Amino acid sequence: MAGTCIMVFALMLYGCQKPDFELAVHECASMPVGRACAAAFVVNDKAYVFGGRDSVGATCNDLWLYTPSSNSWVSIGATPLKPRLHPAACVHNGKVYLGLGFDGKYGRDTCYHRDWWEFTPSTQTWRQLADYPNNYTDRATAFAADGELYVGYGFFWNYRRDMFRYNIADNRWDSIDVEVAFHGFPTRSFGGTGCSCGNRHFMGTGYYRRSLNWWGELVDGSHWEQRADVPGRSRTLAASAATERYVYLTGGIHYGGVNTNGEVLQDIRRYDPEKDKWHWVAVMPQRLLNHVCFAIKGKVYWGLGEDDNWHVSNKLHCIEE
Repeated sequence: MAGTCIMVFALMLYGCQKPDFELAVHECASMPVGRACAAAFVVNDKAYVFGGRDSVGATCNDLWLYTPSSNSWVSIGATPLKPRLHPAACVHNGKVYLGLGFDGKYGRDTCYHRDWWEFTPSTQTWRQLADYPNNYTDRATAFAADGELYVGYGFFWNYRRDMFRYNIADNRWDSIDVEVAFHGFPTRSFGGTGCSCGNRHFMGTGYYRRSLNWWGELVDGSHWEQRADVPGRSRTLAASAATERYVYLTGGIHYGGVNTNGEVLQDIRRYDPEKDKWHWVAVMPQRLLNHVCFAIKGKVYWGLGEDDNWHVSNKLHCIEE
């Protein structure tokens, strides 16, 4: 009943349009503190949130644990990493690889973090790895694919299309010349989102002179192939997560260009890789950007982030397939 009420109220806020399929939205336990521009990752059916900015504007380096079975949050405390916004994180074989991000003054090299770490949740241990090859590390996209890690499309003083493959065994970064295989693929961008669904690896949205709605698949670790554009408003600073069957894209902000005001979004779009098709499946109770999204056992969770008044949120919600 609570999920239905949330959906009805959200539809009233969003307008008279209705999703293609209405998945009920459920409210989960709120994180004890607000947090935006953080990274989230899942290990052993538990979610972690690292870094970001709190509700008073302080940049953080702490780690929080969310356990769905008990619907509860626990603070793990500070990490060896420096505080940062927009860190990147991905998971392989029960270990987390994270780092990068930004804190300080735009355009100042030392404010763009290049450090890269391995975190083992089972032992709560950290190990620093080889630094990222360049300082385009603000709002980079990271995901694990076929036993390797891919990171790229970050921001420094400008946008780039750099993509690097991290070799875990050799602790080495290799630049890969990702072919632009279709018209309309951004020559450079940042603020996009990506994740792996099964053995397929997707990325899209972001910003280059305006927000974007492109969606592509990384094939053979060497080139992007065009997939169906994200419908509705183009967006940047959205968040995504994948179940075994679908990719879910949540929120973000739409910018028509440098001289336009942004519109914070609250739709949830579901991508079916088998059919290369998108559906609008839910409306979030809040308009959100700079939020987190993760999936555990067929449930997709999203929250934290900032609303359309730039207030930092501590709320968490979920939908179930």
